Amino acid sequence: MSAQASRDLFAADAPGAVAGRRRAQLVATGAKAAGQPLSRSDVEALQADPSPASRAALATKFGRQFDQLVGGRTRPLAEAVLQLLVRDGEPKVRQALAEAVAARPNLPVAVAARLAGDDWEVARPILELSPVLDDDALSAIVRTHAGRHALAVAARTHLSERLSDRLAETNEPDVVAVLVANAGAELSTATLRRIDEDFRDDRRIQDRLIRRPNLPAALIDRFLAAIAERLEWQTIRTRRMSKVEARQLIAAVRDRASAATDPEQGEPALEHRLRARRASGDLGPEDVLAYLRDGETGGVETGLALLAEVDPSRARELLHGADRRGLAALCARADFGAPHYVALRLALDLAEQGFDSAELEVAYPPETVTFVQKQYDLIRGDGAQIAFWFA
Repeated sequence: MSAQASRDLFAADAPGAVAGRRRAQLVATGAKAAGQPLSRSDVEALQADPSPASRAALATKFGRQFDQLVGGRTRPLAEAVLQLLVRDGEPKVRQALAEAVAARPNLPVAVAARLAGDDWEVARPILELSPVLDDDALSAIVRTHAGRHALAVAARTHLSERLSDRLAETNEPDVVAVLVANAGAELSTATLRRIDEDFRDDRRIQDRLIRRPNLPAALIDRFLAAIAERLEWQTIRTRRMSKVEARQLIAAVRDRASAATDPEQGEPALEHRLRARRASGDLGPEDVLAYLRDGETGGVETGLALLAEVDPSRARELLHGADRRGLAALCARADFGAPHYVALRLALDLAEQGFDSAELEVAYPPETVTFVQKQYDLIRGDGAQIAFWFA
């Protein structure tokens, strides 16, 4: 390595080649100096303190400057330093390097693969963020490293259908739970159905699965049936409502009386009770649906307001407004899955239709379910449209 290349890397007065001087390249810089160019003072600092902490600090500094260092005459030297760091015997040094270079598009594939197969603490940022690892490399990691390595891959911003299938095949509940919750993971209908069947009794996975966007129609139907069974609500099961039921529900909506006041808290008793349930994690979409089933509109309004973290008056307006896009935005903020939203819309729409209809019973056709689901998935995937309803 030439003295000129060394000067390009470390600045004007730095010593020559780095080969054979590993300790002299791994310098403590601290977070404050992370954005400063590597310099002779770095070498001097390391010579005074070649500790693991010092080497880790240099690994961070080097990693943050990696794109610039490999972009010109310093590339050979930068690559040499990279090889020294990636082979450092101290895990904290390799971890610091991995965290600093994880998202770098110029990181050599061989280096990324080596770090990805390292200890969990070293591999995690690479597996989660590295853009240079393709499906084949990531699939190999999933196949050879069970548990937490696969968990990190499942958390990547984007996962192809092929890679998602490979992760699902691990049958590791923790991995599958992260995969299903990842909106950027492409999951085939066959894989979704297999996950649903294999983890039918795993409430954590089921709760995440029901919230996935763009669920296939077969799963929407399955989840609607499960919701109906849990709530013992015939209307959701049959997707039909009698005129008598419709009038009762509409009457409850229109004639709801004001809730009683808790004298100790100075707020409505219902809201006080639901706030406590929300704080303990014991309030969800099906509790809101249960209130609707029982004609307790106050519970529906308050539950939606608390789950969406909006003012109760705004939740009331959107719940009863003529434009259902507002209700969809409210439910999206409340983290309703499409099946829960469809169940809510189904009951409200049937009540309105039955109230005005001359028929003794009204039905909700499959094509309406599909339309409502698609509308909801479009709205909840559009942050700007959701924000519009709460501006």
